Amino acid sequence: MSISSLKDLGYQQAGTGDSLDAQGEYALAHIAGFPEDIPSEAKEMLYDGYRMRHNERHPAKVYAVVNDHYLLATEEQIKNKKVEKIEIGVAYAFAYSSQEFGKLKNTNPALHGIVKVIRDDVADYCSNRLGDLKRACKRILAKRNGNTATRTTLDFAESMTKLFDAQTKSVR
Repeated sequence: MSISSLKDLGYQQAGTGDSLDAQGEYALAHIAGFPEDIPSEAKEMLYDGYRMRHNERHPAKVYAVVNDHYLLATEEQIKNKKVEKIEIGVAYAFAYSSQEFGKLKNTNPALHGIVKVIRDDVADYCSNRLGDLKRACKRILAKRNGNTATRTTLDFAESMTKLFDAQTKSVR
């Protein structure tokens, strides 16, 4: 993505917002109970998509295995057929079940460290994307129901009175 000006930024951001609204509408139409409830199979399918996108943005890296240490492979190491190499990315990291991943900590701690970073990054990414989708759906539902939040501004005396009333109530 390239942004050429603030005007272009505004245009692209507006398009992103429009896309998220369309995705929210789709989620509301195709996931029963969303955004409050989400069936595990629907969540898993969304997470599969989120992992695909994360993999596009952060492709797998080739590591050279040298004395049980994993080092990012150089071009020479990649070309050298005698060097043990392994490609580690999202697919590799999630090929391990939770139990297998836990065992890896004892059997191959160096590999475990690399895989853990990927799994943690992807888990955060997936959680954040699901949160984005849920917030979009809540906005859509609020708009449909006419519950657009309006904030009233109190003057100083009113805000202090409200604050003291709340404090008195909590002390009792």
